[in-house]
Formats: sequence, C-alpha cells, structure tokens
Amino acid sequence: MTHYSRRRVLKMVGLVTIASAAGQLLPLPRLNAAQSSTTVVGLDDFMQVSQLLTQQTALNSTVGGALLLALSQTQKGFVTALAQLKTLLQNQPELLQQDHLTFPADADSEKLAKVILGGWYNGVVGKGNHALYVTYVNTLANKLVDDKLVPPGFSYGECGSWAQQP
Repeated sequence: MTHYSRRRVLKMVGLVTIASAAGQLLPLPRLNAAQSSTTVVGLDDFMQVSQLLTQQTALNSTVGGALLLALSQTQKGFVTALAQLKTLLQNQPELLQQDHLTFPADADSEKLAKVILGGWYNGVVGKGNHALYVTYVNTLANKLVDDKLVPPGFSYGECGSWAQQP
C-alpha cells in the first residue's frame, strides 16, 4: 500500500479543484457526436427521388442526408445517376405504378433506384466488407411496423422486464 504525504495530497486536491473550476469557466465548444452541421449538396434532389420511390412524403431529412453521403461514397458517379433517375421518374411516373420496380429502357437507373430503396428500408448501403450502416431504428421497415413490433434487440417493456416470464 502506498502512503502519500500530506503535501502531495494537497497538491492533487488543488489540481483537481483548479481543473474543475477551469472547466466551468472556460467557454468550450459544444460537442455533438456524429452530427455534421454542413449541408449536403443534392439533398433536395435525393429527397424528391426518395419520396417518389417510397411513395411517402414524410421522410426524415437527417437519415436522408446520411444515406446521401453513404451512397456518394459507395456508388461511382452517383450525382449524375441521381439526376438521370430523377428526370426518368418525373417524365414517366407510370414506372412507379408497377407491381415490381423495373425500368425496361434504363437498367442503371433501375439498379440505383433499388439501392436507394434498400438504404431507406434496411438502413444499409453497399454489400459485404464495403457496406455502410446508416441507421437501424429509423429504417422505413421498422417505421411501418413500429405500432406492433419492436426492433430486434430492443426490450418490450421497462428496463429489466425481459428477465421475467411473460
């Protein structure tokens, strides 16, 4: 067991007091975890295309921004392909009325549309080791059933309720 002198204890207490007072007095910037304050270029176009594809008007723009960033990192030429997909969907709205999402004239736009839908419904962009996980709870798949089901891994009641038999 180590014995500290009275002088050493007073020095440590003094340092802790000064450090805590400095932390209270110095204006430090507020830290926000995993939130970017910059606006994402092309978010409006992405949200319009997403609303057309999902046929839902109230999409979360924060999730949309994260999906847009992930898609720009994983898809080559994403911005130009998105503009082409937007033009295609606006010029031919009957493509979205089919039972299965198929674009006979443009296979690249069909692939991109399916990737965008997969991001919104699964929260994952890309495959394998290059997959980027964007969201889990805020996916459209979970939003559609949140009145009846709880996402896997979440407790159905208050904390610790899982330990008791139903």
